[in-house]
Amino acid sequence: MRMIRATLFLSLIVSTAGVGCGRKENKEAEKQPKDESAHQPTDAVHLTDESLKLIDLDIVTVGHGKMNMGLHVPGLVSLNLNRTAKVTSTFEGQIRKLNFDIGEHVQPDTIMVLIDSPEMLNKPLELKAPFEGDVVERQGTVGEILDKGKELYTISDLKNIWVIADVNPNEIGAVSVGQSAIIHALPYPAETFGGAIALVSPEVDEKSRTVKVRVAAENSGAKLKPGMYADVEIVTNVLDNVLTVPDEALQKMEDNAIVFVAGDHGTFTKRAVKTGAAQQGATEILDGLKDGERVVTKGSFLLKSELLKSQLGE
Repeated sequence: MRMIRATLFLSLIVSTAGVGCGRKENKEAEKQPKDESAHQPTDAVHLTDESLKLIDLDIVTVGHGKMNMGLHVPGLVSLNLNRTAKVTSTFEGQIRKLNFDIGEHVQPDTIMVLIDSPEMLNKPLELKAPFEGDVVERQGTVGEILDKGKELYTISDLKNIWVIADVNPNEIGAVSVGQSAIIHALPYPAETFGGAIALVSPEVDEKSRTVKVRVAAENSGAKLKPGMYADVEIVTNVLDNVLTVPDEALQKMEDNAIVFVAGDHGTFTKRAVKTGAAQQGATEILDGLKDGERVVTKGSFLLKSELLKSQLGE
């Protein structure tokens, strides 16, 4: 609705720009030969201070930098089995106390379970956490009779997780251990999680017909949950010193990619650009822009609409 109001406002400015010039001036203008150049299309949109207040425009300064190129593949968040452990009873006995529940955080050597066992000569058996982590599984209840080797807890370091990615066998040649990976999860659209390829499976999975690739990832705040689906971007190449613009800045006119370059006094000029590689919401600009120029991102479509209307004489 805001964009509709802004468009109507701009149209009103264009249609009333000549009001107040006076009838005498209009009559004199009618006597003069028509200047055809005044009706030629322009490549610029001029906005008043009032219209700029109504339009929600974002402007960015373009510059050179690095651009990651890679594969986008689906993945599944998993426990890091190198940082996961079972807490099990080493003797037969009876559970006296369970000190933690699922989701609770434990420190190394924290007593998790007390077990009464005849083999301990009336001294309770203490089962301790082997390292810092979170309880992800709990089995057993107080008073339960245990067999030797009974699993009571599973703890895992959720700050370091695995993401198991499925890569098409035709693309696996571009993937190798040590490559960087960027993880996106639907519940956190504005966040990314960094990782690296830790293992590439030596075989094709029979069910999925893909090659399983293990990504070791950082999981600050334990936001990524085991079993959660994720999008994995495996960085296969890095382009250095490239000029890029956000995808939102690009529009299409007459089959050409264009941007609107911000100038002085509310002037925005259409500029045709030649595009290259695209990745992570940004596109490489091969020609048409220079380092340090400012382009419109949010609101570029509205500028395109106003430019088209002015060229059609509406």
